Order: sequence, then C-alpha cells, then structure tokens
Amino acid sequence: MFKTTILRFAISIACLSILSATSSADTKVKSRQTSGGQTYENTSYIKGKRQRSETSGGQMIMIQQCDLRRNIQIMPQAKMYMIQPYDQPSTSSTTPSNTTAPASQPVTKGGVVTSTVTTKDTGERKQMFGYTARHIITTMETKSSPDACSQNNTKMQIDGWYIDAAFALDCDAGRAYTNYKPKASGGCQDRYEMKTIGLAKKGYPVWEKMTMFGPDGAESFSTINEVVEFSQATLDPSLFEIPEGYREVEDFSSAFSAAAAAAAGGNTAETGGAATVMNTPAQPSAAAATTVTPKREGVIRFGVPLAKTGNVAEWMNAQNLAQAVQATLQQNLKGTNVEAVVIEATGAGIQAEAQQKQCDYIVFATASHKKGGGGFGSMLGSSVGQIASNVGYGVGSTAGAVATNVVVAATVAQTIKAKDEVTLDVRLERPSSTTPSFAQTFKGKAKSAGEDIVTPLSQQAAQAIIASVGKQ
Repeated sequence: MFKTTILRFAISIACLSILSATSSADTKVKSRQTSGGQTYENTSYIKGKRQRSETSGGQMIMIQQCDLRRNIQIMPQAKMYMIQPYDQPSTSSTTPSNTTAPASQPVTKGGVVTSTVTTKDTGERKQMFGYTARHIITTMETKSSPDACSQNNTKMQIDGWYIDAAFALDCDAGRAYTNYKPKASGGCQDRYEMKTIGLAKKGYPVWEKMTMFGPDGAESFSTINEVVEFSQATLDPSLFEIPEGYREVEDFSSAFSAAAAAAAGGNTAETGGAATVMNTPAQPSAAAATTVTPKREGVIRFGVPLAKTGNVAEWMNAQNLAQAVQATLQQNLKGTNVEAVVIEATGAGIQAEAQQKQCDYIVFATASHKKGGGGFGSMLGSSVGQIASNVGYGVGSTAGAVATNVVVAATVAQTIKAKDEVTLDVRLERPSSTTPSFAQTFKGKAKSAGEDIVTPLSQQAAQAIIASVGKQ
C-alpha cells in the first residue's frame, strides 16, 4: 500500500504545527518553492486560530483549525476533503481493539519500525523580514528490525531558519500526534516506536530546505521553500471552512481507487491486443466544471485533462502516474502569452468543458512505465510518514508545500527504480476537431532509484507543444 503511506506522509507532514505565538491580525504570506528544477508559488492566510494554505494552481488546500483541534485537507478538483483530528486515541499496537481485520487478510505480527527525530539549534542568528531568525536542523531517521513487514532505512533532514512572529499559530498539534498509529487493514502489521532528541525552539519557517535520502544514504529528493512576502489583509472567515458541496472521505487514495474501479468499464481501450484501463477518479461533468477567469486577448489557452495510462510495472500506481503527468504538463504550459487550465471532465465531456473554459487546444497524454533492472526506489512514504507525525511544521513551510506536490510527480519518483523507463505520448487537438494538430512521443530513463523522470518529460513536451503552436 505504498500509495496510502506516501499520502499519509503528505497529509501528516502538512497537518502539523507547533508555531510559537498567538495570532492577533489577519496575515497573508507568500512563499516560493523550488523542487526538481521547477518553481511553485504558495500562499498562506492566517486569521485568529486558523490558517489556510494553497498552491498557485489550487490543486491542494490545507486548512488548519486550531480552535477545533483538527486539520482539513481539500482536493478542489475532485471536490473531496479529509479531516484529520489532532487528538488520535492512544493504542498499544497498530491494530485498534475495536477493529477486526477481514477474514481474507488476517493480521500477522511483524517487527518494529523505530523513528528518531533529532532537533538541533546551531546557535546561528540573522535578521530576516525584521525578525531575528534561528537556524535549526531537524533530522528524522527510520530503521526497521529484520523481521519488520516494511523494510525501511531512510532519512529526512530539514535545514531551516525560523522566527517568532505575532501572527503564527500555536496549535500544539505535535503533542497530539504522539500516539498516532496507522489503521489496521489486514496482513502483516508492524509496531512503531518514536524517539525524540533535542528540544530546540522552532517558530514560523521563513526558509527551509528539506532533503530525503534513500536506504543507501544517497539524496533522492530535495525542495526549498522560502517566504517572499508578509502582508496584512482582512480575510473572510469562509476561507477557513469546508466548502459547500464537497464530500468527506477517510482516505483520498481509497476514494480514487473506488472511483477508478467504477469508471474502468467505460474507460477501457484495446492497445496492442491488451486492454488498457484508464484509472481516473470520478470527475464532475463539463457543466459542473470549476470555472476559470476569462481568457485575456492574445493568450493561447491549453486544456489539460487527466492523462491516460498504458502498461505499467506492478509496483507503479497508474493513478498517481496519470495525475503526475497532468499536473506537470499544466504547470509547464505557461509563458508570456500561454497558459493552461485543468480539464476535469472525462470522455465526451472533455470537448464541452474545453470550449466552456475558452481553450484553444486540448492536450491529450498517455503515459506508460517499463521496469528497468535496478534496485527499488527509496521507500520514503511509510517511514517518513511515521516520523513526521511527531514533528511540527507550519502548513506554509517547505513540508506543507511538498504535501501538495508529493501526491504528483514526487509520489511517482519514489517508486522509480534505476533504469526504469517512462514513455509519454502527447497529441494536440482543437476543441472543435478530433484531428491532431501535433503529436509526438517522449521517452525518459531513470539513472538512479527515486529519480523524477516525469517532470523533465512534461517539460520537453510542453516546450515542443508551444513551439508547434507558434508555427501554426
């Protein structure tokens, strides 16, 4: 269940905060995240005991409600949300006493997964945004016993600068997650132990670099998040509530899987004699699609529906691959007079929604994954998900920003093995025509485990698409 654990990692790491002071005024914070050669902008809004953080594309929203001692993770594109309370019941094992494992999957005892969190204040200080910032390094390591179900020996480090800000929250969420244990779902179950070393005072993160390391100690993923602007603003309380018309789910991963299974019957095509299933979550119809701002004169707008998937190796999650391609294509199809919007509809509804959103072109993509001959990618999800649950980070921090991207390209990267290959077939059509105006295939091969090869392919495809349109 790698997808579930990596999502748990993203959710847990984004849902924590042990920021130092009490909010007294509405504040807007803009930050910039750099990851895999790409730059993303994030915005956080703070009002009283609540905080809302979102990416520029709005693919993921985090609402932190300290007054209700809970966090809400929202996926606007799917109109779903998930609530994660701070106060999880304490249990002595990974299997709650009132939970019975399915008869087909009896719970068997595994080993011990030990997570150690070390926080160190280097003693360095400097002025940032008129505040005195502290330099703190947090290291999180996970090691599994030989008999553990999950064999993870991974490491995560966050090198950051923190300030005491009057607008920062104080949710005391970190303490509440101490007793968090994953839900039992049958099969082999490990016991998780947490160790904490160091009590360095953090605060509001103004600069952080998060680095993940694989079992071999090599860096597998890194991202930098830095605050670029603080400003005062009067914020509407509704920004910090669950949107109307959204449905609650316990797990985004399970919800997507259920929707994909339901939709599989209508999204199967014959490819090379074998059926290829398009794994897609339930999407709203074109009539109910999310509205976008009117297109500016002279701008070329691309519509990017969820990618289809061809053949993939057994460990690669097709849904994650499809989402990664869609997200990275949408992110890279931009320029002075070029922009891209997400198409939420599927099937025949794609054309209608593209016209509704004033798209000049629709970008159809199909991604396939072929296994190579290398070792397993860094299995960070299950390990970091446990150690991160005992450490506090602001939703506007690097950790919070990563949460919005880890479910796309970074999620896929963590399952990539050395020499794995990804093929991306892209074609361009106008909403009023089914005749391709551009079609090309792009291929990438991983040099090492955990490498992100989806983002570079999407960058190449986006550049080729823009160049092609410029010639038409």
